[in-house]
Amino acid sequence: MSRSIRRLVHGFTIIELLVVIAIIAVLIALVLPAVQQARETARRLACKNNLKQIALAIHNYESSCGMLPPGYIHKLGPSGSAEEQANHAGLAWGTMLLPQLEQTGLYDQFNAEIPVWNVSNLSPREMHLPVFLCPSDQYSASAFVVRDENSSPVEQYASASYAANWGPSDATVNLDDTPLTSQGVFYRNSSTRIRDISDGLSNTLAIGERTNGPIPGGATIGGHAVFETAWSAAVRDVNDLADDHGHMVLFETRFRPNQPGGDDKGLSAPHDGMAQFALCDGSVRGISQNIAGSLYDALGTRAGREIIGEF
Repeated sequence: MSRSIRRLVHGFTIIELLVVIAIIAVLIALVLPAVQQARETARRLACKNNLKQIALAIHNYESSCGMLPPGYIHKLGPSGSAEEQANHAGLAWGTMLLPQLEQTGLYDQFNAEIPVWNVSNLSPREMHLPVFLCPSDQYSASAFVVRDENSSPVEQYASASYAANWGPSDATVNLDDTPLTSQGVFYRNSSTRIRDISDGLSNTLAIGERTNGPIPGGATIGGHAVFETAWSAAVRDVNDLADDHGHMVLFETRFRPNQPGGDDKGLSAPHDGMAQFALCDGSVRGISQNIAGSLYDALGTRAGREIIGEF
């Protein structure tokens, strides 16, 4: 005698399916911020490592040359020429450090005997280098600072995420209008020595973070809407030849990191609530974007004799 066996097949009801989807959504909502935070932590550590390498390179340069690298090199053009007032040099601290950053081959591609804006220097100045790029900086990895879009080829410079400390400023004393009146460590044709930093190496900023993104709060009084940050050079403005655009590689402490209504001579960090800095002693510190202006200015001077508290 044969028996028929009835098999019952159970499936999800719509309500059960909705409950499962809701549980999965809640788990994703709980896990995703932790994953994003872990990724940002990793990116911030990579940025910190970049700054550490740059700080070490600065000290190795000082050991070899007896001074820190210049903020950027400035040399006027031939007397009587159409570009007499333009900077006929331009190479900046980033280029000077290339041999110390294991980039001697790239350093040798630059011809320092001609202006950096000469087409012969096009290839090296357009090279993006990971050591000069913060992984959290979403603006700079493949971007360029364009100085003359009407030239052929377009005159442009590989973007970077770091700028060097020019020091405090005000409306009349700043790195664009008075480039030599710096109280900081790096400026036009600077030759700062370790012994010149009498405020203490651990109390003086060397390098800070700056993206090429929008300036917080919109365009500045001068009409700038975005930052211009490069590693290789500071170069003349084709519409104002005497302006050598030191802010391409330098920053002022007058404007705190990510300060709303700031300026393209300030800093902008891609990390939440803080910016990372390499100090002159080689250490790397995170500094709140809400740091008091007076303390930030004090950290910007090399010999201001300020009393530095906790930061």
